[in-house]
Amino acid sequence: MAHSNSPAGTLRYAVLAAFLLAPLGAGAEALKTTPAAVPSTTTDAANFCASIRDPAAEARFAWQAEQLKLLEAKLSDTLKKLEARKAELQAMTDRRDAEEKQTEARMTDIFSRMRPDAAALQLAAMDPAMAVSVLGKLPPRAASAVLNEMEASRAAQLAEAMGGRNPNFRKTQTNGAQSR
Repeated sequence: MAHSNSPAGTLRYAVLAAFLLAPLGAGAEALKTTPAAVPSTTTDAANFCASIRDPAAEARFAWQAEQLKLLEAKLSDTLKKLEARKAELQAMTDRRDAEEKQTEARMTDIFSRMRPDAAALQLAAMDPAMAVSVLGKLPPRAASAVLNEMEASRAAQLAEAMGGRNPNFRKTQTNGAQSR
């Protein structure tokens, strides 16, 4: 409501203030004009509320228990699906790991049968992590012969990585093999 400077607006605010503050003020009995039926209605409403409080609470608890059971069943179903999916993913991971081991074993076999200079050219052009993996699986004599044929800086990087260091691998501009 907007404030008004008119006597009617001021009177409205005065009546509203008197109504709101009357039960708290000294003249509360004078402003009490509620009929006698209202307290009995409030008592009836309070009695009604008191009489249905326990059954309503029991019904609410029963509904909540039912909802919890439904949610538990749904959660159990979801957990079963997740376990099945987990088993499926584990099987796929195991297959991928087995295929990866076969591939690494095959590459190691291939590189161990190559001439050292040809293997050096191939490994120098490879991703450093893959080259380190292949060199690590080669017999020591074959790995040393391959490293001997590589450019010295690239061979040093790969040797450091094989030894457990993690150097920053840089792509060299050369092909990585020494020319003879």
